[in-house]
Amino acid sequence: MTELGKRLKEARIEKGLSLEDLQKETKIQKRYLAGIEEGNYDLMPGKFYVRAFIKQYCEAVGLNVEQTFEQYHADIPSAQHQVAPEELSRVKTRTKEVAPKNSKVLDALPKAIIAAVVVGVLVLGWVIALYINKDDKEQANSTDSQVESQSEQSSDAQKEDSNDDSEQASTKTDENKEAEKKEAAKKEEEKESDKDESKSKLTTVEGAANPGTYKLEGADEFKLELTATATTPSWVGVTNGKGNSFFSSMLQKGKTETIDLTNEQDVKIRVGFAPGVEVKVNGEVVQYPSDPKQNVTQNVFIQYDGSEANSES
Repeated sequence: MTELGKRLKEARIEKGLSLEDLQKETKIQKRYLAGIEEGNYDLMPGKFYVRAFIKQYCEAVGLNVEQTFEQYHADIPSAQHQVAPEELSRVKTRTKEVAPKNSKVLDALPKAIIAAVVVGVLVLGWVIALYINKDDKEQANSTDSQVESQSEQSSDAQKEDSNDDSEQASTKTDENKEAEKKEAAKKEEEKESDKDESKSKLTTVEGAANPGTYKLEGADEFKLELTATATTPSWVGVTNGKGNSFFSSMLQKGKTETIDLTNEQDVKIRVGFAPGVEVKVNGEVVQYPSDPKQNVTQNVFIQYDGSEANSES
């Protein structure tokens, strides 16, 4: 087993993933994944696929691809571009033979035919000249008609614009009234929202057995939001005090998972790659117990007693 294989296997186990889980996530066959961990690349279809599979493995377990490739470059085969014989065989050259111009064709034409062609050209030119003069006269007449028509259309357009202005003024008045109603309703909703938020309180439990323990008080509900903010996918697991799982999967970039935990009292949130996941409780961002850049795997514990909020209300 190579050093790279050891590192990848450790990262997989740390996230609680089996080879079958990784196969579902990456769509790479299990025997190829096992070959990568064991450093046995003979099973792969080619060196290009080896590098591509290793890259997908790193992303799935939350390892930085560039850093991993740089650190374990000795265990990763270099990519080589191979030109297939079929591609080389596609290059062909063609030669074209240009037939010499037959300069003797004109010499072979009878002089009578040449004279007839010249006369035909002159007649054609005369006919074209007649048509051009005729078109000029028709265009002049058409221009006069267009000027009169445009004048009439301009007058009609001015009348229509006057009517449109009065209609638009009436429409704007109605729109302003509607906008004022919507603004008043929006302010009322914001006031209600501020009242609800003032009741909810998320505080750190000092001296708790587990660092990163918070207590949610004064809230009628317990909504958990998990959002992936990095390009690298991250595994997230959510369980209650009895070990029941509510979420256990890879969170892809830009995805948000919302979980209703109102009926739970103790919840554990385990994040495999903390720098790439934002945790919120009832819309409030939860701080990790330690620097995510130093410790990428983080645990957050939430204590919630919904009965207190219900009794107050």
